[in-house]
Amino acid sequence: MIGIFTRFPRIQARPASWAIRSCAVACAAAAAMACSALAAWPASAAAGGVPPNPVWESSAPFGSWTNDGYVLYNNEWNTSQAGPQTIWADSFHHWGVSSDQAANTAVKTYPCVQQNYDNVKVTSLSYLRSAFSQSMPKAPRLDAEAAYDIWLNNYNVEVMVWVDNHRQTPAGHVVAHVKIYGQLFALYRNGDSFYSFKIVKRHETSGRAHLLSTLDWLLRHGYIGSSDTLTQVDFGWEIASTVGRPMDFTVTRYWLATGFGKD
Repeated sequence: MIGIFTRFPRIQARPASWAIRSCAVACAAAAAMACSALAAWPASAAAGGVPPNPVWESSAPFGSWTNDGYVLYNNEWNTSQAGPQTIWADSFHHWGVSSDQAANTAVKTYPCVQQNYDNVKVTSLSYLRSAFSQSMPKAPRLDAEAAYDIWLNNYNVEVMVWVDNHRQTPAGHVVAHVKIYGQLFALYRNGDSFYSFKIVKRHETSGRAHLLSTLDWLLRHGYIGSSDTLTQVDFGWEIASTVGRPMDFTVTRYWLATGFGKD
């Protein structure tokens, strides 16, 4: 278990200020190692592509589809570097992407499922929790992570919860280690408006996320304020590199529940 309904949808592309999550490996080194990694990839890393006859699919960089109040969003937000990506969905519970991203460490896309809120106060929430089952490619040079992305104050504050990480490092520096519902997270801070809870020493392909617990911790420790409001909750993958070949990412279960009335 990861420790830590419906409004008119609004689509928010990730801003360019978050364009690069730096890794220790330089872009040139990553590109050089890609050639040798290609030959060594297991068969399980090969992309099967978009499944036959999905209810919806799009290769448009910002293609979107609304299903039961949620928005499925291709979100190739780093337009100067993003490669081809196709999103498909049968519902907000079951969807995925086939993504082909070059071998460098800049995050290029964040395909996701979105839920929008009318900037309700965080302190008014009695719960904000979610469950997921997701799969990422088994490839040694994959550079990506599965994460929740929580936007506050009309997209001015960002809080991420990383649940499955392959070679990515959050922006900023570690300011605390936080245990929530038995899970240990490293909390990274980048300025006064960007926080990332990165799960420590684990890769979760499925679980339940107590998202309000992360916001409550930030509130108790003075990182966000009692007047801060909830704008959007997303779940998907930040994809930096598939080493120049298509790879498949899939969600097979997802829900998000919100309780109001605490404040």
